[in-house]
Amino acid sequence: MSTVRTPTQTLPTTALGSHCLFLPKQLAITTLRACICRPFPLRVVYQTTPLSTRLTRLYEGPCPIPANQTTDPKLPSYFMSTPAATVGVSVGSAPLPYLRSCIPCKRKAVSIPVSLEAAELDRGHTSSTKHVSPLIVSELLQVTHQSATFPEDFLLRDSWDLHVPEADFLLAAVARSLPPADGVRYHENTRQYTCTPPAYTNTNFAEWFCRLANAIRDANNPTPAAVQSMWVYTKDTALTGARNGELRPDFILTVGDDTKTPKWNSILVVGKHQSKGSKPFTQLARYAEQVFIAQPFRTAVLGILTSNISLQLTFWRFDRAGAIGSMELDYQSTSRQLGTIVRCLYAIPFLPPEAVGFHVSSIITNNLPPENPFPLNDSLPWKMCMSPSTVYEGEALMNRLLFVASGIVTRGTRVWLGTLGGTLVAIKYSWRSSTRPPEASLYQLAASHHVIGLATLVAYDTYEDIATNVRFDYCLASSSLVDRQIKSHNRHLTRLILTPYGRAISDENLSPSQVAKGLFAGLVGHASLYFDGGILHRDLSPQNIIYTSKPQVAVHQWILGGTREADVVGGTMMHLYGALIDLDYAVELGSTDGRASGAADRIGTYPFIAMGVLGNEVHRYRHDLESFLYVLLWVCCYPVTPDPNPKQRDIVDDIWPRSHPLKTWIFADEQTVTTHKGINIVVNEKMFEGLLRRFRAGFEGFKAVARRWRRTLWGIEGSRRCTIDPEGEEDVGGEGTDGMESARGVKRGFLLRDEVRVGVANREAFGEARDALRELVEALAPGEGELQN
Repeated sequence: MSTVRTPTQTLPTTALGSHCLFLPKQLAITTLRACICRPFPLRVVYQTTPLSTRLTRLYEGPCPIPANQTTDPKLPSYFMSTPAATVGVSVGSAPLPYLRSCIPCKRKAVSIPVSLEAAELDRGHTSSTKHVSPLIVSELLQVTHQSATFPEDFLLRDSWDLHVPEADFLLAAVARSLPPADGVRYHENTRQYTCTPPAYTNTNFAEWFCRLANAIRDANNPTPAAVQSMWVYTKDTALTGARNGELRPDFILTVGDDTKTPKWNSILVVGKHQSKGSKPFTQLARYAEQVFIAQPFRTAVLGILTSNISLQLTFWRFDRAGAIGSMELDYQSTSRQLGTIVRCLYAIPFLPPEAVGFHVSSIITNNLPPENPFPLNDSLPWKMCMSPSTVYEGEALMNRLLFVASGIVTRGTRVWLGTLGGTLVAIKYSWRSSTRPPEASLYQLAASHHVIGLATLVAYDTYEDIATNVRFDYCLASSSLVDRQIKSHNRHLTRLILTPYGRAISDENLSPSQVAKGLFAGLVGHASLYFDGGILHRDLSPQNIIYTSKPQVAVHQWILGGTREADVVGGTMMHLYGALIDLDYAVELGSTDGRASGAADRIGTYPFIAMGVLGNEVHRYRHDLESFLYVLLWVCCYPVTPDPNPKQRDIVDDIWPRSHPLKTWIFADEQTVTTHKGINIVVNEKMFEGLLRRFRAGFEGFKAVARRWRRTLWGIEGSRRCTIDPEGEEDVGGEGTDGMESARGVKRGFLLRDEVRVGVANREAFGEARDALRELVEALAPGEGELQN
């Protein structure tokens, strides 16, 4: 589905419905309100200008962002696209053209829970190429740089003590070992070496490159190299391992003794040879992403890009802050850059793990053999070192990988089931933005305010940061603007150990009752975090709410509410079968007024982001409550059950496809997703009911909760209709107005900052949502959570 629209293009019918109404943008919200009871699905199509951004040849395609549009201050901001900033990027001697900024907020949309193998969410599957490639492009936009000193900075550093021989020595050995047809020759008249591949076609060139690179590796080694690695042609070989689908690098450097059936988790370097009509940099980045997914402790991935029209090669190094590349290096002769390339290719197989791009400081690797010192496999139990500052001494064990996030310029979150002191714990590694406060500090703040329904922090450690330890204090000679961009994307690798261990409510093996209890605990935990702890979560998703089989006893004065709990001193008591987790994007109220703290990525998990947040509104409590509705809809629809009548279609199929009901929320652009939710969730009740019919068997009871939550968020007092009101700042009237009239005595048509609906404060709206869900929990598991005095 296209994410870039011109005046002659419309939004896809599958995204918004079968009826189309062309409107100027200024009439959009008026039409939404006017068509609330419309008997057919309305599709609003904004007439936008074409995206004319010129991209560097590295990206070979359009950036999936909306074009600049005018805005009307009378309308809610999230029904208008945000003008994209244009930034001039001067990158040393390799300037990139002007690029449009693009916030990489979609990457979590298709994060990979390792327990799920749905093809539609499989990042490596070729069917997802049209969706994933634009995400790769948008992620690397403005964080991709080229440097004339790349070889010295990342491959030939003196501190690694590699003892790389001179290029002429290596080339002499290579010329002796390779047949003349491979084109490495010494010319007496010029005293230069030249290198000419026999052909530039995909197969011939990639195989030749592997022969050349292996000959260079062995040029100074009469015996096999200490590290058992080999360059392998893989274009015709399906790599095995983590969700690779049909992705096949042209060549790789693999480690281990099984080079005939290489795996993604054995790759040290990925290679791409340009072919006609291909997008080589994007493809290379996708290969790098697969390596990040397959290898649990990867901090950076090295890639090589070769040209199909000239004797040129480019090294690239991908990390969680972007990509840095070399200049295009000409390997025609030693009078060009052939000597540099040969010395780099010799050095790569001998690089220490930290230089290749591995984190090793928090794990015990002394059991790894010298010929393969890299922590590659995520299926092995790994022992961790505990810092002296924790109450636990010795080792902790990571037993099983539970979750891995996709993407490159992301947090790269990985969660393991582990044991610590005989206790089951969740162990989370992630790359925290250096512009955000540590997640651990928010857990500690919440604990000091006695927040209930939240995971408990056991231990916290910070390890390398990208600028210092991954890029080795690399400094790009560039403008201050680029320096600021690089700093805004710097990240620190952190490890959190949390308890209790639980399963995400998206786990397909959970029963409806377990999902309901986990969701209830998450809702309560979120409210306590906000009202007690003064912290707004801002990243609600099914992965961030867990169900626990062993309940936690919670006591609170009012958040638990109702009559089911036992009365105790200081409040009421209840069993909570779950918890809210992941405070990486949370914010302390008053510190930033709900806005992002300067990091370069938007807050939230894409399918569950509230409409207002997609439109860059200040993040409020009501936006998180809206995200809870989307979470409920998601866990009730997925995994999709087989359709008994696949040939039968109705009008709802255009809005909520039976095979993937919420697909639009994953892959469409921000404006399309906002419009889709606004019309089909808020405005058109018939379409909302159509989505409820997509609920899987056993989840029928959740429909009543979804209806009540929809009314809580957008219901109009005294009417069955729902509407979206903007936030305003006008003073309200005095007592007796219930806060619904302005100081002029006119009924307000806008929200105050602490309201969910006009006249309904955050606390009251939470109570409505809590009571609706608790009734479902009691119906599905009567008496299970009761406590006695």
